Amino acid sequence: MIRVAPILIAAVSAALLAGMMLTNPDYNSIVRPFETRVPPGETGQTRLIGGRIDSWRSADMITFPLYGDLVRRETQGVFLIVDATLFGTTESTMLRATWIGASGRRYDTTDRISGAFRQVQDLWLQPGLESRAIAIFELPADEIPQGALLLAQRTDPPLDGVLRLEAPVTAPIHVPMLELDG
Repeated sequence: MIRVAPILIAAVSAALLAGMMLTNPDYNSIVRPFETRVPPGETGQTRLIGGRIDSWRSADMITFPLYGDLVRRETQGVFLIVDATLFGTTESTMLRATWIGASGRRYDTTDRISGAFRQVQDLWLQPGLESRAIAIFELPADEIPQGALLLAQRTDPPLDGVLRLEAPVTAPIHVPMLELDG
């Protein structure tokens, strides 16, 4: 005679185990950084960094001084220049900036404008001190509206917070040529 209780317990245990395995988050979900979303025009803060978008503009061409010469860069898309005020909270840190476009695609700051003054990736943030910085991206024009500036620690520790600053409601001012200060 077959005993029903042990078979029933084994079946229920297997069903519970299968349910737990199906609802368990994957590794990437567990170790991704905590994201702090900040509405347009407001200041946000994570454990290590804080900041806000002050203004933004776009251009077809950028000129900037480099070692006494005036360098000119053109793009097939648009240059997006985001002006931000940033600060460290508890320790000195360096950042990297990413633009999240309307489609969800991510754009890193352009290396073609390296040497321009006050760029986010060249800045050391100090606790309690505000710093003005710019982030320059090359991207298609349709990725600018409804985008967001994502700021993260440059070394990218997996569990530290990132700051997602939503784009201003108004469209950026577009100029054919923008001259950056030295």
